Amino acid sequence: MFLNVFCPKRSIIFFLCLFLFFIPGIHAQNNGESIAEADTLAEPPIHFTPGSASEFINRSLENKELWRPEGENMRFALKRLADHYNEPIDSIISRLTAFEYDSVEFEATSLSLTDTLPLRWLNETTFMVDTVPMERAPFITRETILINTISPGVMPLNDTISGFGITSDSVRIERDTIRETVIDTLFLGTLGIQIHQVTEERIVPPVFLPGGNETYRFLRDSAAIVISKPRRAILASKESPFFILPNTKMTDSLQHAVKTLVSYTEVRDSVLIFISDIDRQQTPYWLSAKEDEMQRFWVKNAARDSITLWVGNPFRNELMLLLEDNVSVERREKIRMDDVPVTTLRPDRSLVRMTPSDEIPIYWKYGFSSTFTLNQTYFSNWARGGESSFAGNLDLRGKADFNDKEKKLRWNSEGRLRYGAIRTAEHGVRTNTDNLEINSQFNTDLREKLDFSSVFYFKTQVAKGYNYPNDSVVVSRFLNPGAFTLGVGVEYKPFEKTSLNFSPISYRNTFVLDTAAIDQTAHGIDADKRSRQELGGQLVIRNSVTILDGLNITNAVRIFSGYLDKPQNMDIDWEINFEKQISWFFKVSLNLHTIYDDDILFPVLDANKEPVLLPDGTPRRAPKTQFKQFLGLTLAFRL
Repeated sequence: MFLNVFCPKRSIIFFLCLFLFFIPGIHAQNNGESIAEADTLAEPPIHFTPGSASEFINRSLENKELWRPEGENMRFALKRLADHYNEPIDSIISRLTAFEYDSVEFEATSLSLTDTLPLRWLNETTFMVDTVPMERAPFITRETILINTISPGVMPLNDTISGFGITSDSVRIERDTIRETVIDTLFLGTLGIQIHQVTEERIVPPVFLPGGNETYRFLRDSAAIVISKPRRAILASKESPFFILPNTKMTDSLQHAVKTLVSYTEVRDSVLIFISDIDRQQTPYWLSAKEDEMQRFWVKNAARDSITLWVGNPFRNELMLLLEDNVSVERREKIRMDDVPVTTLRPDRSLVRMTPSDEIPIYWKYGFSSTFTLNQTYFSNWARGGESSFAGNLDLRGKADFNDKEKKLRWNSEGRLRYGAIRTAEHGVRTNTDNLEINSQFNTDLREKLDFSSVFYFKTQVAKGYNYPNDSVVVSRFLNPGAFTLGVGVEYKPFEKTSLNFSPISYRNTFVLDTAAIDQTAHGIDADKRSRQELGGQLVIRNSVTILDGLNITNAVRIFSGYLDKPQNMDIDWEINFEKQISWFFKVSLNLHTIYDDDILFPVLDANKEPVLLPDGTPRRAPKTQFKQFLGLTLAFRL
């Protein structure tokens, strides 16, 4: 078969596929010259067995690059043919055999593969490919202090000044401090990052290996570089159900494979039928194109009389029914019976004593809930100003409750993870919420509404934290800091959803594991220690109430007082949450969180927002109230 290859006339084909390969036997000439015809040497005929034809079609179906979206109908028909679906396939065979495989046309074309790399400019002519994450900026700031020493020749009147003891050798005057910022090449080298410099004619060193046919161009804002590489490919016409033709014999091979499987299916195709009797009991029977043995069936009438039938399938599309030999059919007759004994029994109507079954205890109950909040703001030519942002907040809760009513024991455990981030064009991605909490409580009854209780409370964060706008120094991360509290006491429940847990014996430990990277003094720990241990008392108050048609208010207050260090300065952690369900999945949430810790100190600022200094020159620090507020429309999911 001869295939004439010509250049495409419509440019839309350039965007239909990304990865194409050359077809052996077709060669394109450069500079717009004509394309040579395919090799016309005689080739051996194509032969398929049913197994090899099915394997060839399956390999063609697995090649996703072969098929256009418009060719899904034919692809599904081929799959049904190869898999031998247990249903009539006459319509499929008709569609496949009617398809004109010789009408498929293909053309030689030229495509361009492109790749975009983000750039980070270090100065006006120097940049790097910004694909490696860095913990800090790739710059170093150096300071040079210039000191000018006055020589004796500059001070001619020094001898006339008496009583001060000043000599020319002891006088120094500090003139200026020079700061310069340079690229930290050593830091970039440890990360394996190459620095490139743009000259008048080229990039040194080049972004890609020399000797190739790649070309490059910068985007208009120079934020990225686009690398292009031309390729030659063979593409089928748009009207074809195929996406590309990997070789010139593809359509011929597919046509012969279809003919082979159609002929084989005509011989071996079977149909499953069910023979039902008067009681709707079904017996399966296969109809096929080959001879089969006769099978015996019992046929009954309404009176449940039965005779024997033999069912056979001697030829394709033919069913044979034979009546059993030596069978005589006689109808039943009614015979009068004058003396039929009838016995009547009086039923026993007394009630049977019932014994109630024991209740099967359910000790464990589990629950899971999640809420997700997504906010997005976009500004373009906004006269009043503003900054586009994209923010999200995830709140996951899981709980496990154990309750043994016979032994009056209860163990309630709950874990909570809250994480939120906001992204802006100026500042990038920043964390705005990060909290991991585990709360476990074991209770046993003392008397009505009063329990003996032991509690465990742990809190930390999961990601790195920064004191923005300074995003170069990490102030917190996972287990840095971390805190846990152990307490023993009593719990009083005056109402169903209100509890007061008082632990007069409580131990609290606040720790920072990595004091080399995290400043522990910012979390209330002494400079020469890694933890702060306190013995004191703890009071936890929890309350939940619903008002105003579905507005749920949840309140939790945690108060701790250390016995050994300023017991009058109590630490308070108060969180209140307002929730209003507006649909099956969505609700409006308002969360207010206030923390006061006497051991966590903050710089004291004056009216000009400048630090207040102590007599020794160090900044004055004092405890302050910490406050956080969140309001949003959340997507809730509960199990």
